[in-house]
Amino acid sequence: MKVSMDKTIRAMSIALDLAQMSSKYDNFTGNDPVIENITNVNYSDHRFIHHSHRTTYIALEIANYLKLSDKFKKQLYVSALLHDIGAAAFLSQSHSANLFIKEHCEIGNRITKSFPYFHDISKIILYHHENFDGSGAMGLKGDMIPLESQIIRIADLTEVMYNENISNYQQKYNIIKWIKQNSKKVFSETIANAFLESASSDAFWLNLQNIDFVDFILDEMHPELDMFMGLKEFEEISKIFANIIDNKSKFTASHSKGIANLAYLVSKFIGYPEEKCHEMKIAGLLHDIGKLSIPLYILDKNGSLTSEEFGMIKSHAYYTRIILNKIEDIPDISNWASNHHEKLNGSGYPQGLKADELSEECRIMAVCDIYQALTEDRPYRNGMSSKDAFNIMDEMVSGGFICSHALNLLKKALNTFSDLNSSEDYIAASCNPKTK
Repeated sequence: MKVSMDKTIRAMSIALDLAQMSSKYDNFTGNDPVIENITNVNYSDHRFIHHSHRTTYIALEIANYLKLSDKFKKQLYVSALLHDIGAAAFLSQSHSANLFIKEHCEIGNRITKSFPYFHDISKIILYHHENFDGSGAMGLKGDMIPLESQIIRIADLTEVMYNENISNYQQKYNIIKWIKQNSKKVFSETIANAFLESASSDAFWLNLQNIDFVDFILDEMHPELDMFMGLKEFEEISKIFANIIDNKSKFTASHSKGIANLAYLVSKFIGYPEEKCHEMKIAGLLHDIGKLSIPLYILDKNGSLTSEEFGMIKSHAYYTRIILNKIEDIPDISNWASNHHEKLNGSGYPQGLKADELSEECRIMAVCDIYQALTEDRPYRNGMSSKDAFNIMDEMVSGGFICSHALNLLKKALNTFSDLNSSEDYIAASCNPKTK
C-alpha cells in the first residue's frame, strides 16, 4: 500500500475544520468564549469552514514573498494545515481563552511528535500562538520563535478576522491597518511587511474570498509533497486521529481504538493476509472521524436525542466518507469505515445500502461497532456485559439488521482469546490463537 502524504494531510485538515465548525453550536450550552485580547474579535461568529486551508494559503504567500526554501515551505505547509490539531476537543475556545490557547498548543505539540517524516512540526505547532514581543502563550520572544510559527501566527489571525459575510473592499483595509499597528508587537517587522506586500494585490483578497476553489489554489502554489507512506506510517497517522476523535467526548475514550482492535482480531481469526488485517484496523481507527463534525453537547447529551439531534449524529458516517475519499489511495478502507452504520435490510445510514451492497468487511465493521458501543459506558447507561450485548445483537440478526455470519465470527474470535484480559492482549496473541 502507498498513500499520498499530501492528500492525507489535506483530508485530515478538512476533519479539523469540521471540528471547528461544530464547536460554535456548543456556545448555545452556555460555554461562552473569552475573546483573545489582542484582536477584539468574537471568534464564536466565525465559520471556520475553511480555516486551515485559508491559513495555509496566507502562510504560503508570505513564504513565497520571502523566497524561503522548498524544504522550509514543506514544513510550513504541513504545520499550517494541522496547526489546530490539538484543539479538536474544545475548539469553541481554541482562539479565545488564554488557558485554552496554551493548552491546545501543548496538546498539538504532544500528539504530533509521532507524526511520520515531519517530526519538527510539533515544535512549530507548540509556538504558533506566540507574539513577537513575548506576550504570547509560552512567553517566547523575538527570533526565539520558529519562523514557521511566526508566519502561521499572522496567517491564523488574519483568517479568523476575515469575515465571509463582508466584501473584501470593506474589510481588507481594516485588517491591513491592524497588521501595521501590531508590527514589532505581535509580529516581527519582516513578517508584517511580507504580509503587507502579499496583501497589496487584488489576487490575494480574491483568493481569500473564493476559498471554495481552495484545492485549485493550493495545488497551484504549494510545495511539491511527492511523498508516499507505507501501511505502517499511515497507521501511525490514523492512531493520532483516533485519539483526537475519542478524546472529543469523555464517553468515547477508547471507542475507535476498541473497534480497531476487534476488527483486527476478527480479521486474523478469518485468516486475512496481514496487510489486510492492518487495513481493517485502520478502518476501525478512522470510522468515526466524521464525528469531529458533531457538536459536543450532542455527543455528551445525558438523555434522549431530538429528531434533529439524531439527524446530526447520523451525518457523521457521511462526513467520514467525504474525508477519507479525499485521500483517494484507500478506497477499500474508506468504504469499510463509512458503511459501519448500514444495515442488511436497508434501514441503515447514510446511504440506506442493502445486503447485496455490503461486503464481508463492511459487515464485520458493523458488528464490531455495535458490540463496542454496547459494552462501553455512555452518557445514558453503563456498559453491558458481553452476554447481554450478544443477546441484543442476536435479536438484530433476527430482525434482518446485521449479518449472522459476521456476528458469529466476532463471537468465535473473542471466545478464542477469552483467557486474555483486553483487546490489546488479543492482538498480541492473535498470531498464535488458542482454540477452545
